[in-house]
Amino acid sequence: MSRPKHLINGIEPPALAVPLADWLRTLAGRDDSEFLLGGTGHLLLSAEEEENVVMQLRLGVLPRLFPAGGYAQVCLLCGLAPGSDLLFARVLSGWLLEHDIPFRMIGLLPVPPQTLLEDWQDSLREAGEEISPTQRQLQRQQIETTLASCELIVDLLPPGSGGAELRDQAFREQQYRLLAACLARRSDILVAILREQNLLRPGGTAEVVDWRRHPHHIPAEFSIDLPPPRPGRDGHRLIVIDPAAGYSAAQDG
Repeated sequence: MSRPKHLINGIEPPALAVPLADWLRTLAGRDDSEFLLGGTGHLLLSAEEEENVVMQLRLGVLPRLFPAGGYAQVCLLCGLAPGSDLLFARVLSGWLLEHDIPFRMIGLLPVPPQTLLEDWQDSLREAGEEISPTQRQLQRQQIETTLASCELIVDLLPPGSGGAELRDQAFREQQYRLLAACLARRSDILVAILREQNLLRPGGTAEVVDWRRHPHHIPAEFSIDLPPPRPGRDGHRLIVIDPAAGYSAAQDG
């Protein structure tokens, strides 16, 4: 299957890219021994927050999720944006490798990688921060590395969309909300890196968490018709990490 043309420019995903509808159809027939572990979180984390999140994941969350003799196969779902998405992919894949737990990674791509970088930089400016060319290049390299680690890229863009649509901020916001719905509804376990009293912004982490807890809040245009995550065992579990807290603070949410 050929990759969509809009993924060729900017940063090219090396993995196979498939439309969302095709990927959703594969979920119904997946092996019961595999479960989907999704991650969501803020675009901007301080160095201290990143350290706290890594400690919570490695010393608290992951040992509880994967006791000895646990799952036979794990599928990591990540959104590929700078910040928490790339941190989630890096830490979880590293920990699973260390513990000889088989896994694969699927990237959910709401907009082309170059657009992810540009929106991340805009978010920094809104927060009153500037990014150096070196920092931008580092984020670009981390996206490329994560893309290279993905077995599959799920292309969330509507067929036929291109540059004109991507220049529209409202269109990009809708794409991020579609990603939010995928993570909220398709993850058997969802790990959310969420600050306390975070505002409910469209497509943001707080909205993903709200949609996870209250699926009826998801607008009809983002509904996904296939069955939700499997019940039982750890199905539909939500784990919330406060990036300001220590490693033992992560809690089921």
